[in-house]
Amino acid sequence: MRSSSTSFCVFIVFFALLAVFAVAQINPAPPDAPAKPPVSGSGISVSAIALHASFSMDLASEMGGAFMSPSKCDADGNLYIRKYAMDRPLLSPVAKIDAEGKRTALFDPVAFSQLQLDRADAFSPDPDGGLYQIAWAGIEKPRIYVIHFSSDGSPSSPIRLDAEFEPYQFAAFSSGNLLVSGLQRDLGNKADAGRSFTAVFSADGRLMAQLSFEAAPGPGKVSGKAAGKPTVKAAGTDTQKSAPSLDLSDAEVGADGNIYALRRSSPALVYVISPAGKIVSTVTVSAPVAGVMPDAFHISKNRMATSFWNDDGQSRVIVVSDAQTGQSIGTYSGAAGLGQSFACYSADDAVFTFLHLGEKNELEVVRAEAR
Repeated sequence: MRSSSTSFCVFIVFFALLAVFAVAQINPAPPDAPAKPPVSGSGISVSAIALHASFSMDLASEMGGAFMSPSKCDADGNLYIRKYAMDRPLLSPVAKIDAEGKRTALFDPVAFSQLQLDRADAFSPDPDGGLYQIAWAGIEKPRIYVIHFSSDGSPSSPIRLDAEFEPYQFAAFSSGNLLVSGLQRDLGNKADAGRSFTAVFSADGRLMAQLSFEAAPGPGKVSGKAAGKPTVKAAGTDTQKSAPSLDLSDAEVGADGNIYALRRSSPALVYVISPAGKIVSTVTVSAPVAGVMPDAFHISKNRMATSFWNDDGQSRVIVVSDAQTGQSIGTYSGAAGLGQSFACYSADDAVFTFLHLGEKNELEVVRAEAR
């Protein structure tokens, strides 16, 4: 949290902006699918397999209100959507939706009233059907927690992390260890823009390993936009200084027990991180159009689906690649018309899932595949 009311308001504005994103989910088509329309931008074009909606469903239980990205799925096909709470945007709940479109649980941070939380951010589905979420309380000396919910949405014992920083990205290893990424700064110094901080903690909150990441190689670039950090201006000067970007913009646990963590850069970088806090490998995913940044990704089995959003062409292209080598398996277009948010990917079914917020604030799940 910020040490001043002005900084705190910046966070509220940031999360309010996130609320305009609806959740969308699509599924990729098999590599031998036909149709390869060109995807163009910045003078470069690539061949891509067209995606088409194969199924759509309105979620009756989630009518009204906005939703925040990213969304997650679990191995059982449940969808986890962070709803936008107008009265407490920094403590918005996560709804769990089953394959039939029914809400089966609501994971609400306010259930941990004893912690007096100020905000809750990234979350990670638990294999037992519950949910882990990073949260924090306090301004001058923030107390960092990983809160845990049982599969029915009831609160379980929180874990306090042995560190002081501003956490934003998070994922839980299947072993119980925790990956957290954010910013470290002197909260008493308004001119301190901070520095990236990423670490692995034990299941009881002890710091195990702090990680250091390299910037995007060669001609690539790393964007500060993913951090959700505005440009800051030092007091008494007219020179603007960009706040540092986060190390990671998203993270999910893979079938091998490692966490795959996305850096919002071009080309996209995905770090494979072990439960012990070692960077096992770095996977590079080339953008389909030069300079385009990834806006979402999902891991399924040994495959990885990375979504690239092109502001110039107002289009989304999804690249499916081998999760270990980064070798391209297929490139898919047409996703922009299926929903505002890329929610899930299933390697077994070659299906992409998107979330779409309709004109009447109805939340629609759209599944897509190549034809």
